[in-house]
Amino acid sequence: MSSFERISLAMKYIDSHLAEDISIERLADMFYLSPYYFHRTFSAIVGKAIAEYVRDRRLEHAAVLLSETDKPVIEVGLECGYDSAHAFSRAFKNCYGMSPSEYRKQGLYQTVMTVGELIVKFTNRLRGGVFVNPRIIRKEKLIIAGASGDGNRTGEVWEQFMKLYETVDMPNKLSDNGYEVRIYDNDKCTVHVGVAVSDANVDGRFSVTELPASHYASFDVYPARGYESENSAMDEWLANNDRGWSQKLLGGKPYVVEFYDERYTGNDDAESIVEIWVPVRKA
Repeated sequence: MSSFERISLAMKYIDSHLAEDISIERLADMFYLSPYYFHRTFSAIVGKAIAEYVRDRRLEHAAVLLSETDKPVIEVGLECGYDSAHAFSRAFKNCYGMSPSEYRKQGLYQTVMTVGELIVKFTNRLRGGVFVNPRIIRKEKLIIAGASGDGNRTGEVWEQFMKLYETVDMPNKLSDNGYEVRIYDNDKCTVHVGVAVSDANVDGRFSVTELPASHYASFDVYPARGYESENSAMDEWLANNDRGWSQKLLGGKPYVVEFYDERYTGNDDAESIVEIWVPVRKA
């Protein structure tokens, strides 16, 4: 089952259980995923956290009920998962700028997209294998121990690192997750690959690269779905995002970080995911 199929089924489940307590744990368990990775997959595809999506669907459904039925406001609230009239009225007003009763009096009508229509919308965000609605994440200083070389020969640099990694101890590594740091200097690209370590005290055969603490725009990338390094989707997001984020440089040079965890299962697997982190700062 693909990620889109899982999320589509989860969205249909949410729509049919709006009156109930909907937990991340329950949804993740349905698809045999950890809550952490289910939430990340959901957020990447839908563009918002599960709790935010559930809240929005409840309020959209409530608006429809207020427009199309004569049900009392308290009954509408209960049907949409709110356990008190006060909680429902407050949430509704925060969303629509008026109370449920005022909304009904004005005869307004809410159009709600179906799950199928939403999935089509989300699929359209996948450009050249890149989801163009990134998460903004914060990472403290990263120390990457591994190998360095010419960015045009990245495969060879990874091979060099893996040979060392399989034979030389690295007791201070933080995990087996992989990192690929690409630093650009005009037409030249230098690549640093490896794993994160707690400090720079590693065998001298490993190169060490340090990245300062930073916010990153984290893009989920599906390598098997047409991603190429010259993909312009991330550059366009930087140029056009309405949240005031601009690219942060390292020593005056642009750089990106590719992050490989257990979701990466090779470039030929349609469900394989790599995260690309673009360092950002508020403009």
